[in-house]
This record gives sequence, structure tokens and C-alpha cells, in this order.
Amino acid sequence: MLPDWAPNLHPLVVHFPIALLFLAVGFDLVTWLLGRPVALLRVTAVLYALGAISALVAFLTGRAAADSLDLPTAVIPAVTTHADWAERTLWFFGILALVRLVLAWWRHPLARAGWVHGLLFLLGAGGLWLVYQTGERGAELVYAHGLGVSTVHELEAERDSLAQQLRLLLAAAQFEQLPDGGWHWMPGPGAEQVLVDSFALQAGDFTEVKAQSGAEGLSLGLTDQELLFTGPGSLSGTEITARLHRDSLQGIVRLVYHLQDAKNYDFVEIGATSIRQGRLINGQIRLFDEAPLQEKGWLEVRAVAYGTHFRGYVNGRLLVHGHGPAANPGPAGLYLKGKGIIKLSLLSARPITAMPMM
Repeated sequence: MLPDWAPNLHPLVVHFPIALLFLAVGFDLVTWLLGRPVALLRVTAVLYALGAISALVAFLTGRAAADSLDLPTAVIPAVTTHADWAERTLWFFGILALVRLVLAWWRHPLARAGWVHGLLFLLGAGGLWLVYQTGERGAELVYAHGLGVSTVHELEAERDSLAQQLRLLLAAAQFEQLPDGGWHWMPGPGAEQVLVDSFALQAGDFTEVKAQSGAEGLSLGLTDQELLFTGPGSLSGTEITARLHRDSLQGIVRLVYHLQDAKNYDFVEIGATSIRQGRLINGQIRLFDEAPLQEKGWLEVRAVAYGTHFRGYVNGRLLVHGHGPAANPGPAGLYLKGKGIIKLSLLSARPITAMPMM
């Protein structure tokens, strides 16, 4: 039922809460100037309620829209900030609307007191600042980043793809440290030595793993053991990507980031039939999200963490999106556990930083 130009439902509903909440505050002022007649008090309360309901619809459709896209790394901080402001706005006007509805139909004299109405009017007017902050960041996503604008988004995706291909060709079989503090590795001939020289061992023993480089990258053979290694640097806000083949592995693979030590880190975990996202705290798993995973063969797994939002993608499709306390900075890398062979053709990590407001 969507028109051809609309990428999702969000742009069709996002203006309703803005209009309704501004209208509710306007009615609030008129009601106060006219001496607070009961009829207008109730109309104002209903407008606040409709504004809160439409804000809920806009929030849910916006979250669904973001989760349906393979978001470019540069836009993730802006999407996260927009979502956080939208959630604050929803909670504020949801509670305010509930209070206004109760007072509008409550016959107690307190419900008609002038000072009560004045306080609620000031709260409603002040809440429009939340609406403004949310709307400004939503506008930034469209006009500064082109999110949801098909032609701009397609050009950005093509640019990123070409840049990645060029970087891979230049990197060849080398381990490359990037100017932004990240790193990039496309295993090739001699990858066995690069693994030992360029990565820090956090758990396990490289000498107990059978490593062999070839045309498909680096093969790591495990014999019922665990291995955890990380790249250089300490990243705050992280994107880590791995292209891997784990069909012959009886065990799990984790993209690890914000590592503090071998028992404390964030992760996206690929198992035989599922993908899990969470945090290891003193060796105990705190799960953020989980989903089934049916894909076989080569997988491009991408974990993105910024602030309190944690996302996990497989082959460009968002499968897990969890939330938790923001993590301390730390290195990123790979954790393997089990027996069998895992093939690795790409492993990279980079920091995510917020772009300045336009």
C-alpha cells in the first residue's frame, strides 16, 4: 500500500506527532486565556493523547525502518542519536498525556486549579524542545546523509563498495593499520605469520592451531579448543567485519569488541543455527538479542556498536539489535571455540565517531 517513492512507512507518519503536539500546546494556551472551560480542557487532553499515540507510531515505524536497512557506518551515530531523542520525546508526552486525561475528567477542585494548569502548560511547551531536537536529527538523516532518499543512498552504497574494493586490492595479503585507528586484514600468502605478528593473543595458543593460507584466505584448524586474538588499538564505538566460512566448525565464532580482558567483552556470536549478541561479564553471558541463522557457506558478519545500541548483520541483513549500557573502549578481534576448520578471508575493525551537526 506504500507509494513507490516511500522506502517505508516512517516518512508518511512522522509529521503527525509534530503537528498534533504543537496543536495541543496551542489549545493549552487558548484554554488558559479563556479561563479553563471544561470542554476545552478535555479537547486539549485528547490532543495530547493523540500526539503521544502518533509519536509511538512514528517511533516504532522509525525503528523498523532503521532495522530494515544495511546502514552505512558513517550514518549510524546520527541514527542512534535520533532514536534516543525520539524515545525521550515519547516517554515525556506519553506520561504528560496520561496526566492530562486524568485531570480533564477528574471532578476534584485541584484538577481545575489555575496553578496546576499553568504548570502543565509550561511542561507541554517545554516538551516541544524534545520534539525539535528529534526532528532536527531526523532532518539531518535525510538532508545531510540522504537516508531514505533512494538515489543518494544508492550512490553512497556504490561509493563505499568501490572504496572497499580498492582498499582490498591495495591491502592484498597485508595487514594494514588505518589512519582513524582501525585496522584491516585480507589474509593471503604468509597470513600465518601475519596472524602471529599483528594480533595480540588473549586466550589459547597460536601454536596449537593449524593455520594454512591459500586462495580462499586463511584456514584455522581447531582441535576442541578456544582461541581469542585482537588487533591493535582501543576503539570506542566499533564496527568489526569478518568474512568467514564456518560450516566445517563444530563450535562458535564470536566477533569481539570493547575487550577489557578474556572474560569481559562485547560480542556477536555465530553458532550452528543461531546468532547471539551480548556481553561477557566476568565470564558470564548477558544476552542482548538472539535470532535464528540458516545461512550456510561464506558469510559476511558485521557487528556495530555505538552508545547503547548494538547491531549485528549477516550478509547485509540486520538480524540482532540489542541495547545495553555503553561499553568502555577496548580492542576488537575474533574468538573461536570448538573443533574443525574455519576459513577467514577478511577481518577488519574501525572506530565509529559522530559527525558534527550540519
